[in-house]
Amino acid sequence: MVKVCGMTLSAQVAALDSLGVDFLGFIFAAKSPRRVTPEHVASIPRGRAKRVGVFVEQDAAEVRRIMDAAGLDLAQLHGGQDERFCEAVGPDRVVRVFWPERHARALAEAGLDADAARVRASLEAEMARFAGACALMLLDAGTSGGGHGTSLDFAGLAGLHAPRPWLLAGGLSPANAARAVREASPAGLDLNSGVEDAPGVKNLDMTKKTLNIIKSF
Repeated sequence: MVKVCGMTLSAQVAALDSLGVDFLGFIFAAKSPRRVTPEHVASIPRGRAKRVGVFVEQDAAEVRRIMDAAGLDLAQLHGGQDERFCEAVGPDRVVRVFWPERHARALAEAGLDADAARVRASLEAEMARFAGACALMLLDAGTSGGGHGTSLDFAGLAGLHAPRPWLLAGGLSPANAARAVREASPAGLDLNSGVEDAPGVKNLDMTKKTLNIIKSF
């Protein structure tokens, strides 16, 4: 699966839809340079790709309101929202985000060896708690938020046992997409800053090249 996030331009939404991306993401986080309004998203003609809203600071009622107003299929919860929040939005409509580097930091702060196996086990335990609270999961770089432009340790995620299909995000581009798929074996990749000319403006040639790489597996 391929998700392209941070969409802002109607023409690019249509172009990427025609290329066969599976999900198109629209960011509603207040501090994001890619932030859009529900009215703008609703005005963009729909294609086959499912539409995902990215939410950080809104409460569950506001998430549902924006989803209805914008015509979204899924809500990507990018603020560490708990299981009850996911259930209030609707488990079948939630993409829950996790940050592996949070687990590495917590292990290190506890004086434990934060090797890949320990981090993976800690992450799997957190993901298991959300097995019934979401439809998809997403792993991002950093320890909170998103759009860092950095990548996770792909090899360190090899063998991850997740209760739901999961997407890999974080600094993905034509240069590292194949390695990400081979080493981490996610169900899909989430593209954003690694295929942009400017925040919210995708480089369609780079995006198409990355899409072709992913779909070749």
